[in-house]
Amino acid sequence: MEARSFRKILVANRGEIALRVMRSCHAMGIETVAVYSDADAQASHVRFAGEAVRLGAAPARESYLRIDKIIEAAERTGADAIHPGYGFLSESAEFAERCAAAGVVFIGPPPAAIRAMGLKSSARRLAAQAGAAVVPGYDGEDQSLETLRARMIEIGFPVLIKASAGGGGKGMRVVRDEGAIDASIEAARREAEKAFGDGTLLLEKYVEGARHVEVQILGDSRGDLVHLFERDCSLQRRHQKIVEESPSPAVNEELRRKIGETAVNIGRAIGYVNAGTVEFLLPASISSSGEFYFIEVNARLQVEHTVTEMITGLDLVRLQIEIAEGRPLPFTQADLKFEGHAIEARLYAEDPASDFLPSAGKIIALHFPALEDLRIDSGIESGMEANTHYDPLLAKLVARGEDRDAAIRKLVYALRQSSIQGLRTNRDFLIRLLDHQDFRRGRAHTGFVAEHVAELISEDDPRLNRDSLIAAALYLQDQWRTPNDLLAELPASYRNNPYRDPSIRLRMDSDEFEVSWRPLGAGACLARVFDSTVTARTLSSTRDGLIRIEIDGVQRAFRIAESGDELYVHSSLGARVIKRPPRYPAPHAAPDRASASSPMPGRVLKILVEAGQRVSAGDPLIVLEAMKMEYAMRAAMDGVVEAILVSDGEVVGPGQILAQIRIHE
Repeated sequence: MEARSFRKILVANRGEIALRVMRSCHAMGIETVAVYSDADAQASHVRFAGEAVRLGAAPARESYLRIDKIIEAAERTGADAIHPGYGFLSESAEFAERCAAAGVVFIGPPPAAIRAMGLKSSARRLAAQAGAAVVPGYDGEDQSLETLRARMIEIGFPVLIKASAGGGGKGMRVVRDEGAIDASIEAARREAEKAFGDGTLLLEKYVEGARHVEVQILGDSRGDLVHLFERDCSLQRRHQKIVEESPSPAVNEELRRKIGETAVNIGRAIGYVNAGTVEFLLPASISSSGEFYFIEVNARLQVEHTVTEMITGLDLVRLQIEIAEGRPLPFTQADLKFEGHAIEARLYAEDPASDFLPSAGKIIALHFPALEDLRIDSGIESGMEANTHYDPLLAKLVARGEDRDAAIRKLVYALRQSSIQGLRTNRDFLIRLLDHQDFRRGRAHTGFVAEHVAELISEDDPRLNRDSLIAAALYLQDQWRTPNDLLAELPASYRNNPYRDPSIRLRMDSDEFEVSWRPLGAGACLARVFDSTVTARTLSSTRDGLIRIEIDGVQRAFRIAESGDELYVHSSLGARVIKRPPRYPAPHAAPDRASASSPMPGRVLKILVEAGQRVSAGDPLIVLEAMKMEYAMRAAMDGVVEAILVSDGEVVGPGQILAQIRIHE
């Protein structure tokens, strides 16, 4: 194959990965074309590209999954090649074939390799033929409910259901008993069909306490294939990775050689070209002996490719482009080395305390620190709406250090200095996860988050709520001091009379608190909250919400942003959402009734109960679809369903009441 030089590349993706690919293109002197949906018309990747073409409406099936429109956009703009990023069409053999038919180069593996590894069922068989051990399971063509049920019982619980055509945690369920089989299969199939257009499922024995270790491979069209070492992706929630690191703390040099050779052998067996990832399980019981199971091949660039780049110094996107141009790999396996340790954390728009439900809203303020050996990949900016049409990933923070401890320490510091205000994120959860002593000791496994979730969502620093409330009160007090319309700016909850210290009522979650203060002179006051009285003063503040406050003798910076009646208060202690009570509170609900409401925008996928039905606390009532995943809305208490207020397929907004429940008498 004679090498060529691309002049223009269309990036068939959105968000941070689109920007990341475009940066490498621009560094190589290659022009870029963005594509976008109506929801992304003002997105940063659209403005960053030299040209941009609209695909269609917000839902992915009407935009980012439209092969015809993407190829038409490439033809209209004269693009030589298409980079698919990850997700969407990145593992579509049909897309790769139609690119070739249109005379546009697909930057990725050949269609035959995608087809061979795109279906996890066929990938299992090919890996076994290449000599890799596979987890016991079922990957047959008979997809009837009866057959899948029988095979699950035969395999033995727990069993993992997986979507054969894709990854990212979509279409995955762990089934621990017979009673959950039918509902789990139906939900996994629906999710797989919506995310990948293919509801084929495979079954595997769920290996408790295992590590998830993957190997980055890279091959050129001349048949040369190398591995770029391993990544440990054991920290997951909802079967989706949230922290990745390289090298793995569980892999020694001998195991690294064995697992790397196995990955390369699997790649050679299918004629793999370009970048890909071979994923393995290291069972806890046998990892000391160096055994491992093949899971799957991801025939694309991974979200976590950044940690490999940080320890090798390589630009994987640049290498992908050069391989697609027909150029040989510029190194052999013997040339490759890694240095130091890198670790990545994924910042998501989600609420860990609410079972990691996605959160939607407008980003009203944004701050990331600038540190040496810290990389931030993000497609977000202030004023942007985080919507429910796509994955809730906001940003990736990747830190590199001389060793694992140094890398973790830097990443934790960077997260503490970061703030995304206007919606709930998993920032504080990630900090507690990275600080957990068992993780620090290298004892992570795929069930680690579920095992420790109670302690990971708890707020262990008693100063967080106290100082956040005081900071909010002082911030509001400072806002009220503006010379214009002073009285008009005072909220209904503000109190000031000669018999009592000034005070304000503030709400956190479902609890309301009163913060009062007594002026002491020289800008200081005596603040009281939670039956605790401390000296506080505002030292400095800026128009962008950065306020430095001294509380109980300790100075600390707070970033505070307002949205309606909500204050987003961020500091090194953590993040809190604080609300001012409305001027005219709504009447309290009847004490014998409760309602189930939607925590986010979404679509009603399935109604599981009917009026008059008795339910227990925790029972699923309605299944919502949002951000490409399914979420069950559950009863908060025992009772009888009094009314269902939505219908199948209905689009609902945040806070919309879905069902009403009457408490048992």
